[in-house]
Amino acid sequence: MSTQREMALVALIDDVTAVAGATDDLHEAARATLSAVCRLTGWPLGHLGVPADDGEAFVSSGIWVGPIGDFPLLAEIAATTRFVPGTGIIGQVAATGEPVWSRDLTTDPLGARLLRGRDPGVRAAFAFPVIAVDGVAAVLQFFSEQVIPRDEPLLRVMTAIGYQLGGVADRRKLRDTVQAGRDRLRQVIDTSVEGFISTDTAGHITEWNTAAERMFGRSRQEVLGRLVHETIVPPRYRKADRAGRARFLATGESKVLGRRLELAGARPDGSEFPIEIVVWATREAGAWAFHAFIHDITDRRRAEHALRQAYEAEQATVARLTELDEAKDAFIATVSHELRTPLTSLAGYLELLDDAGVDVDPVRHRRMLEAMTRSTARLQNLVEDLLAVNALGAGELPVHAAAVPVRPLIEEAVRAASAQTRSSGHRVEIRTDAGAQTVTADRDLLVRAINALLSNAVKYSPIDTPITVHTSAAGGQVAIAVTDRGVGIDADELPRVFERFYRARYAHEHAVQGVGLGLWLVKTIAEAHGGTIGAVSTPGEGSTFTLSLPAAGPDTAPSVESGPPVTGTDPGRG
Repeated sequence: MSTQREMALVALIDDVTAVAGATDDLHEAARATLSAVCRLTGWPLGHLGVPADDGEAFVSSGIWVGPIGDFPLLAEIAATTRFVPGTGIIGQVAATGEPVWSRDLTTDPLGARLLRGRDPGVRAAFAFPVIAVDGVAAVLQFFSEQVIPRDEPLLRVMTAIGYQLGGVADRRKLRDTVQAGRDRLRQVIDTSVEGFISTDTAGHITEWNTAAERMFGRSRQEVLGRLVHETIVPPRYRKADRAGRARFLATGESKVLGRRLELAGARPDGSEFPIEIVVWATREAGAWAFHAFIHDITDRRRAEHALRQAYEAEQATVARLTELDEAKDAFIATVSHELRTPLTSLAGYLELLDDAGVDVDPVRHRRMLEAMTRSTARLQNLVEDLLAVNALGAGELPVHAAAVPVRPLIEEAVRAASAQTRSSGHRVEIRTDAGAQTVTADRDLLVRAINALLSNAVKYSPIDTPITVHTSAAGGQVAIAVTDRGVGIDADELPRVFERFYRARYAHEHAVQGVGLGLWLVKTIAEAHGGTIGAVSTPGEGSTFTLSLPAAGPDTAPSVESGPPVTGTDPGRG
């Protein structure tokens, strides 16, 4: 081989190498190589064969160099043939991965089977593979009108060129693979339910997915290029955000990167919402980039709050049940005592009266009867209270409301409490304002409620102190206020005095009679009438309980500003 030919082949390799290094488009590099080889060899036609879409054969790429219009049969065969392994020169090269030379296609079995006796206008042909990592990526094919013997030096050069072009195919595949990976990653990120944000070293936003758009109320176009701490970080955290980034860039240390943190995010209107965020950093093109996944935890916080409230409510219920259980035990003990005390008194007096050998003078006899009467009344009140609790527990409190005169009703309640007031020397003063003459109520229930208020006043008042029942009217309501000058109620206990079975500390400490039902019954009766009961008290000075009920309308009865005291010794007065 002449020196000139060798130089031409070397120049060809250099040209192809330059082309291969400048592009990752195999078709572009192959077209340039076809032209260069045709110029070097003087062969008129060059053709590129490529894998079919199904990967099972090779087909024409449609790329030709030279006057293919002058060779219609050759163009037709190339365009219509699937070059499966062993079919034609292209099929042979694809199957073996080796170059193929045919000195005359019309007599060569590889060409004759396709030509079937027809004259293609060409004779010699050779082809070489483009070898990529995955195998034959393409076949370059050349034709001459002359019969030409095999040229080994040329084929060796073509083999080297085939590997050069294979690098183009590999780079293209790598680029496509990388791009496909990026596309998949972008799709995953964009369809993620969590917000994704990337920033450059300075904190400018470079990535912003759809979830971030929904979460922060800003579009991708609106935020790209903006500083992240001015876009989504609440003002109170911005300084710390900038300082943390600067510290990492200067020292490589961070208290935030790689940790899952619960912070707050900011929307355009300045409103904040709770977020969970994890941030990491990557080195890209010699510079740091920061990335973050962000999750809106508003629903989680609400669920946690609801769970916490439910837990607290459960704890309160447990505490209340415990308290009620303790109250039940105390109630049973108190009821037992309240029953035993008057029964013991009754049994003792009855035994004395039944003892024929005991001489009882009339005065002592009367006192014994009065004591027995008080004990009987005490038992009767306790039994009625317990029956009321049972009835109310079953939801039964029939109210037969009618227009009821107030003062006679109060006087009846005073007479009902006469045994208790007489024994303690309390005077009950009744005052009725003009306009407070009639209420709409169930007479028996209202007498019972006022009687319970009077009993409460007697229990917690010193002997021989007055108790006042004052009736007034205002706003369609009649208020019946029972005032004593007793020990009063501490402020922390006042809200609980109307609870069932509740007894104040003073009652426990001084063994005051009762089971904690009187005031609860008053509250129940008041509410059943559409009224209210309230209390004010000053410890050491006394208390006022006010029962308010609907007035019965304009009253025609004479106005009585006040009445004479009703004492324990003459309960019928007034």
